[in-house]
Amino acid sequence: MRELTSFEEALRVLGGVVEEAVGSSQRRMVVLAGEAALLAPRLASLYAETCGREVEALFAADNIEGDRALYKKVAEEAKGVKTKSLLYEQTEEVLGTTWDLLFMDLTEQLRPNDLGRLVELVRGGGLIFLLTPPLSEWPNKLTRFQRKLIVPPYTEEDVKRRFIRRFIRKLTEHRGIWVLDGLRLVSGEPYQPKGVLRPRPIPPPKPALPLKLYDMAKTQDQVEALMGFEGFLRDGGRRVLVLIANRGRGKSAALGLGAAGIIYSLGREGRVSIKVTAPDPRNVQAVFEFAEKALKALGVRVRVEERGGIATALRSSLGFIEYCSPYRLIHEKADVAMVDEAAGIPVPLLFKVLRSFRRTIYSSTIHGYEGSGRGFGLRFLKALNEERGLEVEKVELKEPIRYAPGDPIEGWLYDTLLLDAEPPALSNEERVVQPKHCLYEEPDLDRWFLGEEEERLREFIGIYVFAHYRNRPDDVGLLGDAPHHKARVLKLPSGKVAVALHLAEEGLMPDEELEKVPGGYKPPGNIIPVCIARYYAPYSEFAKLRGLRVVRIATHPELMGKGFGSRALNELCKEAKERGYDWVGAGFGGSRELLSFWIKNDFVPVHVSPTRNMVSGEFSVVVVRPLTAKARKLVEKLNREFKARLIDALADPYFNLEASVARLLLSNVVKRRRREPSRLTKSQWSRVVLYAVGTLTYEAASDAVKELLRTHFLSTGSARLSLPASAENLLVAKCLQGKPWSKAASASGVDPSKVKAELRELVKELVRFYGKESP
Repeated sequence: MRELTSFEEALRVLGGVVEEAVGSSQRRMVVLAGEAALLAPRLASLYAETCGREVEALFAADNIEGDRALYKKVAEEAKGVKTKSLLYEQTEEVLGTTWDLLFMDLTEQLRPNDLGRLVELVRGGGLIFLLTPPLSEWPNKLTRFQRKLIVPPYTEEDVKRRFIRRFIRKLTEHRGIWVLDGLRLVSGEPYQPKGVLRPRPIPPPKPALPLKLYDMAKTQDQVEALMGFEGFLRDGGRRVLVLIANRGRGKSAALGLGAAGIIYSLGREGRVSIKVTAPDPRNVQAVFEFAEKALKALGVRVRVEERGGIATALRSSLGFIEYCSPYRLIHEKADVAMVDEAAGIPVPLLFKVLRSFRRTIYSSTIHGYEGSGRGFGLRFLKALNEERGLEVEKVELKEPIRYAPGDPIEGWLYDTLLLDAEPPALSNEERVVQPKHCLYEEPDLDRWFLGEEEERLREFIGIYVFAHYRNRPDDVGLLGDAPHHKARVLKLPSGKVAVALHLAEEGLMPDEELEKVPGGYKPPGNIIPVCIARYYAPYSEFAKLRGLRVVRIATHPELMGKGFGSRALNELCKEAKERGYDWVGAGFGGSRELLSFWIKNDFVPVHVSPTRNMVSGEFSVVVVRPLTAKARKLVEKLNREFKARLIDALADPYFNLEASVARLLLSNVVKRRRREPSRLTKSQWSRVVLYAVGTLTYEAASDAVKELLRTHFLSTGSARLSLPASAENLLVAKCLQGKPWSKAASASGVDPSKVKAELRELVKELVRFYGKESP
């Protein structure tokens, strides 16, 4: 730390980092805390003067109005600087743009997602300015992000304030960052790493794609990616190209150039159709941008279609590229399917895409602000390589586009936001440890966030990366600062994290909040109680109980499928009961695998969303495990109400719900014996019996069979007939969803030629079991 005598001296000192940045192809950062923020306009002017040209600056803030707004000073006083203002809530609007200077006013707001998005927009040779309160005061100020984390009964005093303290520490630990707090130079020293010359990309000697496309490539990695596209020009069987990269490596640009190359090369044989998808249409704007540039460079006239200012299609006489949502993609037809940001899409849906198209391109970010796809890069690729009759090519883009390799600001950003977190490496001995030998504990998050046990925090987040979660920087801030969020771990005897649990306290909702829920009010937190109060109003007293929601649970990738997750859940429920909680619950995309896991661990389904998630294609499911007698009584009623509703809705909103998922939602999870009274009329009972003995057709008794199944699926414990999963899949698909015989046979794995006889035998068994209470 160095005390400076005046701001003039500070300007001279920081002038060195300005020259360093301009003379480099890497970025540098200057933190101006407290009164030092007044230097921002003069440093910006100095930067423009050093560059010898007008420079472009982006100024992001929570508020840009008023006389005291820092934006006004920079915009009016910085010479040679063209400044654009941006509110933090608008950060998604500037994705894909590039700037010489970035100013982030952090005096009122520090949202981790914003930091991840904006810092990566600065080109090599650029400067990033962070304008902050005095460092000694900053941890005690509440940002808008932190205020949104306050859920009753907690108050401002309960916010943990760990993230900013960790953030300040990280600023002083990395090279290329200068921190000026008032007139105190806290850290910063000249940093001149060995210059890395970017070699000129070399195209293949005899390219199958037009040479102009290779001339548009910025790096040799992009050249390699384009060579991967050449495989799609050959006739042959099924083919997959996988592109993986860290953020800012030009992956989406390569996709656009490659798509243009396919259209240009194959379009002369007929119009080529390419369907592109991603979790959000904004993810693929660079794909459309570079495809348009490439086709125009090749002399092809193109027309871009937009919706709400976002490109959704590119059309030409040779072919087209069109965006559609991930779930819709599997119902489309095209010559080539292109999946960008694939790590944000559930693996089962990725495989459905694979089986729907002969030529497929998967692209994913490994580390970046939108979520990490390290698990995608390893697990999904392994599964692809095990597919028979499939040619797979993988290209990894490593060289950054905007700045030179080894950029210190990238290293700081990845470290601060844990974008490159990995699960712990395991020894051979650790891989064979049994779950019963592990230790379940509540970690000390202060030690995790403030440096004493940071490695455990990295392991914790790293396990989520491999579990295929779309981890966002905000998740780290949420875990560190939200008073109602907690962590639990199942640790190996060595101390390494085997299972990571992120939890949120819910319930104990006050009457004034509960009364507003039916009208559409969505209070912060309390996801499960609000869901119950909205959809099952007679049981809204559930919202007054005290519960824990499992926000996320993930097992180390080398220990999956061995009971570690179940052990962690059971320990959690035991702890929660001892601490006076009434329930533990979770909400998730209802795949068959996930539902099976939760139901196996005694969690009871109580809700399924009325529509599918447009990204995952799954219906969201809520499950609850009651811990007290009062909660158990309510959950049993909720489960019955939920199943009754689902039975009636399977033929309409849930017609396309997988029969195996519907069967799990209707499973016999309540232990208490209860026989559901039959609603069959005498006429219906007569017809269902005649169908069972072979006198009537199924069509003549279908209404009666459905009523019989209502009794079956709503009965609990030993009062319900135990049937194989395949049998109940058939009953759901044919009798409750009304699918054609062929589809019902497929859903249950029954030979189509035997499906009618199989169903009749099942109904005969149901008649025999439930006949004692017939009309």
